[in-house]
Amino acid sequence: MKTYNMKEASELLGVTYRTIRYYKDKEVFNSEVFQDGRDVQLTERFIELVKHNIETNRPNKDISDKKTKKEYREELETLNDKYKKAIQEQRDIYESKLGVLSELDYDADNERIEVFTNEEYIQFENALIDYKYQKQSIEQKEIHFKKELASKDELVGHYKQQSEYQKEQSDRILGQMEKLIEAIRRRDTIEAVEKNVISKKLDV
Repeated sequence: MKTYNMKEASELLGVTYRTIRYYKDKEVFNSEVFQDGRDVQLTERFIELVKHNIETNRPNKDISDKKTKKEYREELETLNDKYKKAIQEQRDIYESKLGVLSELDYDADNERIEVFTNEEYIQFENALIDYKYQKQSIEQKEIHFKKELASKDELVGHYKQQSEYQKEQSDRILGQMEKLIEAIRRRDTIEAVEKNVISKKLDV
């Protein structure tokens, strides 16, 4: 039976010495390996098994080498054109949206532009409608309150004027009554003096 040492096997298979040692140590090839101290002999069957294993796991060059350099270059150029086209389309979309935004009349310092989903926009729109009606209701209540307050102020002013007028009238009538009482008192005193009911020395 013909055998080979590890160096001969590596040269025969066209692989490295390390590769031969790798296969030698695998259990599946033990029956084809004979070792006596440092001397290692490999059978022809070992060579055939390793060769078959290498060819089975080696990439198929026929498949990978079917395309020429020209074809690879053309494919690369096609992919590059697609990439440039996609980038340009994205740039056009961005510039289009940016153009729309730039045409909007808004104060960038005090105003802002937000992006909503359709659902969020509907919720926001409903909230604005509710706020509008609530604001109108509050404004109407405020107007009504001011009118009520004004009418009450006017009513208070009216009664105040009436009170002052009544007070003036009462003071005037009271003054007239005091004068009348004083006149009656003086007349009664004079009559009493004339009738000698009281002394003339009294101050009449």
